[in-house]
Amino acid sequence: MNKRTKKKINKTILKYPIILIPILLVVLVIAGIFIYKEFFAPKEQYEIPDGSAEVHYIDVGQGDSTLIFADGMTVLIDTGEKDEDNTMIKYLKDKSVETIDYFIITHFDSDHYGEATEVLEEFKVANLIIPDQKKINADTGKEQVMYRTFMDKVKALPEIYVSVIEASDDIGDRIEVDDIIDIDSEKDRVINVGVIDPEKEGDKADLELEFFGPVKDEYSNSNDYSIIVMARWGETKLLFTGDSEKKGEEALVDKYGSKLDDVLDCDVFKAGHHGSSTSSCQDIIDAASPAYIIISCGEDNDYGHPHAEAMARFKKAVGEDKIYRTDESGTIILTTDGEKITVSVSN
Repeated sequence: MNKRTKKKINKTILKYPIILIPILLVVLVIAGIFIYKEFFAPKEQYEIPDGSAEVHYIDVGQGDSTLIFADGMTVLIDTGEKDEDNTMIKYLKDKSVETIDYFIITHFDSDHYGEATEVLEEFKVANLIIPDQKKINADTGKEQVMYRTFMDKVKALPEIYVSVIEASDDIGDRIEVDDIIDIDSEKDRVINVGVIDPEKEGDKADLELEFFGPVKDEYSNSNDYSIIVMARWGETKLLFTGDSEKKGEEALVDKYGSKLDDVLDCDVFKAGHHGSSTSSCQDIIDAASPAYIIISCGEDNDYGHPHAEAMARFKKAVGEDKIYRTDESGTIILTTDGEKITVSVSN
């Protein structure tokens, strides 16, 4: 640019100061509003209807993550795979989550706990519940590095309560990460989550978590170590079986026998292993007798989930219109007052 051109531009700028000043002011106002909203404005709190619980089956692609709001408490079951967009972390922040009262990792496969270390970094976690899957994760390689990174992070948190579930464990004590606690008796498998009124003797919080598995201590498949948990709000019951497959489900059926119908009876069944044909066997479906089935899987995933064989069992159990899939519907939100269930989807 020559000197004559520079002088011409400078003269033009000086000639129109009245035009430039308002533009600069508008830019500064917009920038100020953005900075205030991003860093200084109080965050709008996410609220659910009084007396209700919400269950968010988060669309995390080919993986699992479920967020439960109830009685002022937050329960997170799995995180999905780690991704560049931090999908699950952003979802929790968007819902005003700051504290996770109970963080349950069903098993140590990356599509179920890929964001677990980030969860510990971004939120306060009061209680962590994990399976005793060290035998599988004793192998070398990427999975072991991920597992050790997560466990090292857990050990560095002084205020977290950790419960490790084996076949005959109890839940709820503060323990060292590598210790195993016993959860053998009926009452010790149940956690009451929420606000307890100290003035009411024997008062229990309204959200209940009851753990039924894993049943055995030795499996060849990491999926069969999956924690099996029932969440109850009032009369509404929701069953989560992680990725438990044939051996894990058979052990569950054998253990509870004639009591299986009472143990697994639920309103909402989270399909095992993303709708794989090797999970959600007929005995489990019959015992659960759900009204709704939720499938968490990625669109056009490499595994072909959900499999046709599993879908046939699901359609027979609840009908096609009561099956919801994250690959088709996006995030699925159930709202219940303890009796009635309503379903909404993001897509």
